[in-house]
Amino acid sequence: MKGFSPALDGVSALATHRLMGRGVAAFAALLLLHATGSIMGQTPHVANWWNFPFLWLFLALVAAFAGASVRGRGLVWIARALALLVLAGLALWTLAVPATIPEGFGTPWMWAMINVGAAWCAYGAGTRIGCTYTVAVGAVFFAVRTTPQGGSASSLVALEDALFATVLGLIICVTIGILRRAAERADTAAENAIDRYREAAAQTALGNERLRLDGLLHDSVMTALLTAAHAGSAEERAASANLAASALDRLEQQGTTSEAAPATLTEIAARIRFTVAGATEGPVIHVVCDAAENLLLPGAAVRAIFEAATEAVRNAVRHSEAARCEVRLTGHRTGNQAKVSVSIKDNGRGFDPALVSDRRLGIKVCIVGRMQAADGSAAIHSSHRSGAEVRLDWEGVAA
Repeated sequence: MKGFSPALDGVSALATHRLMGRGVAAFAALLLLHATGSIMGQTPHVANWWNFPFLWLFLALVAAFAGASVRGRGLVWIARALALLVLAGLALWTLAVPATIPEGFGTPWMWAMINVGAAWCAYGAGTRIGCTYTVAVGAVFFAVRTTPQGGSASSLVALEDALFATVLGLIICVTIGILRRAAERADTAAENAIDRYREAAAQTALGNERLRLDGLLHDSVMTALLTAAHAGSAEERAASANLAASALDRLEQQGTTSEAAPATLTEIAARIRFTVAGATEGPVIHVVCDAAENLLLPGAAVRAIFEAATEAVRNAVRHSEAARCEVRLTGHRTGNQAKVSVSIKDNGRGFDPALVSDRRLGIKVCIVGRMQAADGSAAIHSSHRSGAEVRLDWEGVAA
């Protein structure tokens, strides 16, 4: 089974990671609830040096893991720490509990956490390490179970208990690995499909441009060349010169107008949504559009708004440490005039725009410069610990 890396690189893998974290947290809470009676009865007989790390710190980390599972962050290292506490707590149990224990002391309460310890280990360190951990903790429990502090069980009973816990833990580890592998495969398939779509779209666009250029060369340039080749009089040479000038003008227009095509604000929102959808562990990105379907913008505005908005989202993903980023596009049309506003807002750590170096071109060129080049404007509002908002505005003649 493939090992686990904390750097999750896919939408499905990230969602599965968070969902499994919540499941493991619920599993731990149920097992702790089941072991509450044993914890309360055994704790007075256990040494304080054991209770501090393996009871109170353990409970605090369980609560921290439950809270982190809701946020979906910081789970891996807490899971690894909890798995180590379960193994070490069992191994040191006989040193912390006197051999002369009262009647009815029972099996060590930490025994109830063996399987969730396996789940924590597989979740935080991968399936292979989780399976190895499960076998090790089962062996430790077998040894402890035969001691007076562990219930003075016979070797056969201790072996049965240890085997049951080990087999169940292995099933849990393998299940976590299967779910993670399936999510990774789903992400890989989605990425491959997106790559194929982009390649096909690029080939289609390139083919269309070639057709347009071939038609232009045939209709204008070849006509001018043939006319010049057969020109015999001054009038015919003048006519061929005019045709050549006209062909050059059309070639120049081809080079400038084919860079961007008009699009509606709804289409721009869809392009932004498609482009930023591949973001991995980082803010949850929502793209919302509130505009009429027929609000058609000229190509220059389309390109500027799209590129500036996606650059703002990338900045939020890379630098803000936000949990959420919202892109909201609004626009309306009055006669032949269109007015568009785009807000990219995150709830991250924020920054002081005045302290951003002029050498950082992401804001100055990629956002503000692009909007100004299309006769629009861009403004950044942010302060420390209060998130950031990038506001893009464009107003002009609709396409």
